[in-house]
Order: sequence, then C-alpha cells, then structure tokens
Amino acid sequence: MQNKFLIIIILSLSVIKTEAQVNLGSPYSRVGIGTLENINIGRANGMGGISAGLRMSYEINPVNPASYSAIPEKTFLFQSGFKSIRTDYKDINNKVTDYDFKLNSINAAFSVNKFWGMSFGMNPLSRVNYNILSTDSVVSGDYASHFTNKYTGEGGLTKLYFGNAFVYKNFSAGINASYIFGPLINSTESYLSDDGYSSYVYNITDSKIKAFHLRYGVQYSDSVFKKYIFTAGGYFENKTDLNAVTTKFVSRTIIPASDINITDTIVNDTVADGKMQLPLAYGAGFSLLSKKWIIGVDYRVANWDDVIFFNEKPGNLTNSSSISAGIEYTDDYMSKKFFKTLNWRFGGHYTNTEIILNNVQIQDIGINFGIGIPTKLGAKLNLGFEAGKRGTLENNLVKENYYIINFNINLTDRWFIRRRFF
Repeated sequence: MQNKFLIIIILSLSVIKTEAQVNLGSPYSRVGIGTLENINIGRANGMGGISAGLRMSYEINPVNPASYSAIPEKTFLFQSGFKSIRTDYKDINNKVTDYDFKLNSINAAFSVNKFWGMSFGMNPLSRVNYNILSTDSVVSGDYASHFTNKYTGEGGLTKLYFGNAFVYKNFSAGINASYIFGPLINSTESYLSDDGYSSYVYNITDSKIKAFHLRYGVQYSDSVFKKYIFTAGGYFENKTDLNAVTTKFVSRTIIPASDINITDTIVNDTVADGKMQLPLAYGAGFSLLSKKWIIGVDYRVANWDDVIFFNEKPGNLTNSSSISAGIEYTDDYMSKKFFKTLNWRFGGHYTNTEIILNNVQIQDIGINFGIGIPTKLGAKLNLGFEAGKRGTLENNLVKENYYIINFNINLTDRWFIRRRFF
C-alpha cells in the first residue's frame, strides 16, 4: 500500500510544468533527430552511465534487455526518474544560463518464472529544444537593410518498449521491442527592415515520426574466486527506418510605408514523405561485484555516418563513440546502521558525439557522483550529480557547461505470496 502511494506521487510529478525554466535549449539539438537522451538506471547516473554489464536483482536496466532475467521470482519492480539541469551557454561574445526540469523515464519489470523476466516502460530517445537569435545588416551606398532571424525548435522522439529476457545457467539473452514516435519541429522567423519598407517571413517544418525498433542484449555472469561476481554484457541494434512525414508552412507579411499589412501564404503542403534512419549501434561492458564494491566499464559506438534522411546523407552527422567507467562502495548492505547501508558512487564519461559542425566533431565530457539511499518503505532513492561540458569555442561554435541533478526511485513489491495467519 505504501509503494502504491509512492507510485501515485511519481505519476503526479511527471505532469508538473516547471515555470522557472528558461528553455533556451541547446543549439546542437538542431542537428539530426535532436540531442540524444541517456537511458540509465538510477545506479548508473552516479557511475558514469555504465549499463551494458550491470545485472542487478532489484533494478531495471533497459539499456541491456538481457538483465531482466536477474529479477527474483514473484518480484515486481517499478522505477521512475527525473532530472534538473542548469546549462551555461557561451560563444566568443556572449554567455547565457538556462534551467530545465523533465521526466527521464518510467519503467516496470517482473519475473514470470525463474528463467524468464519481462519489462515495459517509456524512455526518451531525443529532444529538440533551441532558441537562437541572430542579427545582420547589408549596406550599399545610402541603402541599408537590417535582418533579424530567430531559429526555434521543439519536440523529440520517445520510446515505448516491451522487453523479455531468458536465462540458462550463466547466460542470458533479451530483446526490447519499441515503438518510436514524436514530432521534430523547426521554425525560422525572419524580419527585414529599412527606411521605408519591412517584411516578416515565417517558416516552419514539422516532421511526424513513427517506427518499430529492436534492441538485442546478452549477458554472461559467473563467480570469480568465490568472492566476486563478474558480468560481461553487450547490446546491438540494427539500422532502423523511421517513417517520416514532413509538412512545411511559409508565410510572408509585407509592411509598406502606408502601414497596410499584406500577408501571403507561400507554402502550405507536405514536402517530404519517406524515411529517416537510426544507425547501427552497439555497446559492450563489464562489471565486477563484491560484498562492498561494484566496478564497471562501458564502450558504445553508433554509425551515424551511414544513415540517410529522405534519400540524402546528412552533412552534420558522423560516427559516435563513448567510454564510461564507474565505481560504487557500500560498507554493509545488511547493517542496521543507516549510514553503513548507503551506496557511494563515482564515475565519468568521454564521448565523441554524432555531431560535426565547421569541421569539428562535438565532444561531451563529464564526471558523476551519487548516492543510493534505502528506505523503510522498501524503496530506494538514488541521487546522481553530473558536471560536464559539450562543444567548444573554436570555429565560431558554442560551449556548454552543464550541471545535472538526477533523482530516481526504485520500488519493490512481492507478488503471489500466500499469507498465513495463526
């Protein structure tokens, strides 16, 4: 009953709109399908994002679907995560700060029997969110025109997934079947003014995306020297076609000296109906568990250089790679002393992202630390903190310094337990 009450609180928080957020967003989300979101379990948010080789009995790991078979029999798991983000954007002339708060994931899982685990949930795949303002002017003799351009984007893609995993002896294999959907909306507002004439042009493109997607995962786990548990894992997803329909609307308003506005619709039609693609991607990693320690390393690759958007190769996408590592320490899981049961975590990651602009591949480097807090209600609270930087000031690009607070709660319940009364 207490766990059900906590679930209601989580679902209520998921619809909160934070009025304090500025929502400037990242200019790098203009590229491709937007900024890619990390899908990490609560523990991983404090350990650099490691996931491929993590196999925990009471945590859901949607990154590697093979992990579902580790869930104990007659056990139901529910977890949800939120994140609060501060980002400092800087170019060679300006600096501005943005705040954001958003739901990160909702996941559930349970054991069907001792060989079979199942999970379902919702995770973000990408996000488009930017707001860019630029000004320019043209002078020719006595004539001068001034341009103001505002570029905005919103939307992103979401995954609804259903996963299954099966275990035989020390080997586990799983699959996530996902439905991907969402809009990618990009707009440009251009304002031209001179001494006796001004015009306003509004241009918006809206791409509706939907597709089915598969991710395969494997894990092998065994004891080492009867003191440690070693788990090696990996996942793979093939290149996937996304069904995309793009509509475009362009209007122009002319304001002559007489102040009589003349508005004309230039385009209002479907301009593309075809395929966008997600790349072939894979990752591998391992973890080593003892009574007090967890150590893990992950490596991930995505071949964005091979994708096609509407029969064309995007010019700003390239192959991405990432390496992450993390460590956790717990003094005594079974202790009656609260502080001895806390999980202390630290990690980091280094990423060459899929974005290439002005001949520079954008890098993302961050460090993580966190804490896992068990509660008397049977839930675990996970707090993760991340500080990092993305981008560079070189070649007229933007540098982002970000600071993230991740909050994740894991709930555990026992099913089909026969009660006995004496």
